[in-house]
Amino acid sequence: MAKTDHIYMPDDHMDKLYNSGNPLVSYIHRKRLEIITNKINRNGHQKILDAGCGEGHLIARMHSRNQSNEYYGIDITEIALKKARQRCSYATIRKMDLSELGFKNDSFDIITCTEVIEHIYEYTEVFKEFRRVLKDNGRLILTFPNENMWTLSRALLMRRPIKVPDHVNSFSPKKIRKSIGLKTASQYNIPFNLPFFISLGSVMEFRKN
Repeated sequence: MAKTDHIYMPDDHMDKLYNSGNPLVSYIHRKRLEIITNKINRNGHQKILDAGCGEGHLIARMHSRNQSNEYYGIDITEIALKKARQRCSYATIRKMDLSELGFKNDSFDIITCTEVIEHIYEYTEVFKEFRRVLKDNGRLILTFPNENMWTLSRALLMRRPIKVPDHVNSFSPKKIRKSIGLKTASQYNIPFNLPFFISLGSVMEFRKN
């Protein structure tokens, strides 16, 4: 079971980021949603899991693109799950540990996991579970921040603490590729697809087999 005591989710946390008075902050978070949503087929039926769904914003965006898909969302934060259930009444929303997924093998066509793994100590166990419940030829869409750039940004803005308190891991695309156990399909660095070391994060897409 993953350690979760360090994770802090204020009420309406993501709402405040998507609607931030700082145009760069809102742009970055909305751009990430746009990139992921555009990877969802407009037609057909697929079973999609949003792992670490938070308040349900991504599920809502994906549903607006294709209402025929079957959507599942899981998180460990009750305050976020309550919002997700209100926002996404058509989806199955459950409280669940990402390192011990309560789904059968080969359950999902797509798994999305956005800005979550930096909060998890046992990320290799999470990746193992993603591989288990992902169907053959299924896709994992994973996003994560560039901790060095976020730390620099917070320092320049005189935010305290300088490091995000509940980020317990730092990732690069290279580190992800070494540990994910899936084939890399695409990568887009947020916000302008510049090299990762000068970007604020990355959206990476992987395929199973």
